[in-house]
Amino acid sequence: MVQGSSTCIKYLLFVFNFVFVICGLALIIVGAVVIKKDFTEFMDSKYVTAPTILIVVGCIIFVVAFFGCCGAVKENHCMVMTFGLLVFVIFVVELAGGISAYMYKGEVKDFLKQNMNDSLVQQKKDALQLWDEMQSKWKCCGVDGPQDYTNVGITIPKSCCEPGTDTCQQPFIKGCFPQMLEKVKGAITVIGGVAVGLAVVELLGCMFAWCLASAIKRDYEGV
Repeated sequence: MVQGSSTCIKYLLFVFNFVFVICGLALIIVGAVVIKKDFTEFMDSKYVTAPTILIVVGCIIFVVAFFGCCGAVKENHCMVMTFGLLVFVIFVVELAGGISAYMYKGEVKDFLKQNMNDSLVQQKKDALQLWDEMQSKWKCCGVDGPQDYTNVGITIPKSCCEPGTDTCQQPFIKGCFPQMLEKVKGAITVIGGVAVGLAVVELLGCMFAWCLASAIKRDYEGV
């Protein structure tokens, strides 16, 4: 049985496993909230996939925490080492994901506007409902303004005007793109920040796990 400072590391590992569970929940919640946002309709596949990856990683953390708890309780060198290795892999993935999110943040503007324009012109049923909700809520019209509808021969929808009007004669002047861009960039910032922040915590847990594994091995060998 490990003793002294190693015992302290053992209990710290328990604490970190609890933190890992919280981290897993945080990742799942953030991923679920972001993926349910309306703007995913206008996003590139790599951005829509990002929150899904967060959810998957969050679930994996629960499994990884099992190795840490069992390994610490049983003082099993192999399980603790496995825990440390898995946490390190997750650390690398999350750090890379967080950095990528910030790197791609500057590329959002062009393809977001293009996707919104395509969606408005195509007039698909699901997209129409989304546009109506967005325009009514934000008091905006089209991508850059009501001219986005008239320029392609589409009747300006009622959602572009104040509620209660039979026909939209005085639509909202501002377009929906600026607010959508702000929300998308905000979501990317949250994803990147959560990923990088949790990666730092996981790196500390990984170091504690390997310290405990080393102590268990020394104790087993009688050194």
